[in-house]
Amino acid sequence: MNNSPVLKLQDMAGSSSCDIQELLARAKMIAVKLDLAEVTDWLNKEINGYPDRNQLPSYRLLNNLPIKAFNPYNGWIPFKIGSIALEDPKLYNILTTLQLVNPLSMLSNYAKSTETLYSDLPYPLANLLNSASQGPDFRLSWEINPALVTKILSAIRSRILDWSLDLEKAGILGEGLLFSQQEKEAAHMTVNNNTNNFHAPVNNAGVIGSGNGDITQNNSITSGDFNSLEKQLKEWGVSDEDVRTLHQVVQESPAPTSPDNFGSRIGEWLGNTIGKAYAGTLRIAGSAAPVLLTNAICQYYGIPV
Repeated sequence: MNNSPVLKLQDMAGSSSCDIQELLARAKMIAVKLDLAEVTDWLNKEINGYPDRNQLPSYRLLNNLPIKAFNPYNGWIPFKIGSIALEDPKLYNILTTLQLVNPLSMLSNYAKSTETLYSDLPYPLANLLNSASQGPDFRLSWEINPALVTKILSAIRSRILDWSLDLEKAGILGEGLLFSQQEKEAAHMTVNNNTNNFHAPVNNAGVIGSGNGDITQNNSITSGDFNSLEKQLKEWGVSDEDVRTLHQVVQESPAPTSPDNFGSRIGEWLGNTIGKAYAGTLRIAGSAAPVLLTNAICQYYGIPV
């Protein structure tokens, strides 16, 4: 069937010369026409970027990335954190894992780079490392080989190719831009039998503290905006109840001017929440919790840290 959109998709997915954005557009067209909501949702997230890091598939995680410090005189230099791997493997995983939530178009551009890429560590992690080093504060970034981004694009191609082969195997080929009602009904079985292709979320809660995954990252907490603080705390696994408690404490307590005068009620909230991190009920390591939580509250109050 020379006019089959599914066979055309296979040909595009199997060709490294085919533009990946064009490939995803074709795949989305087929998924929509077959009424495959799960596949369409996955393709939309790949095209537009992932709004929720908890939905990231594992292939969008870059693990064990080296951390570099920017020295104004020598440029990028290694920043060694090897001892943390032995003392606290969970914290080491947080520090060396980058989550790429970027739209496909950005990843495609990153993959074409002929130079090493750098992504700044979020402020709490950079501050944690700079404080531990007892040296000058450096700009700290993950060092990224563009080949790692290319690997993500290859994983996306592979999933589309596998899906198109499953469609063919089930006799779903289409004609031109049309599919029969029988093909639409049969298409749902190809998704049900291969849910890991389109729903493989991150299964390691320890990486939640590693930033928003963009190559250029910004502080997510705005001074005076409790909603931004709430969003960050929930990403770290703080419960709704504990967030509400903090909100009430903030409303009823005088605004501190430094981390040394948070007051008893904020201090008590911090102590309880840090304890939960050490108990393993949060998505941040216990050893990282004091700095991350304290800095988050400082950022909310506009206190320099």
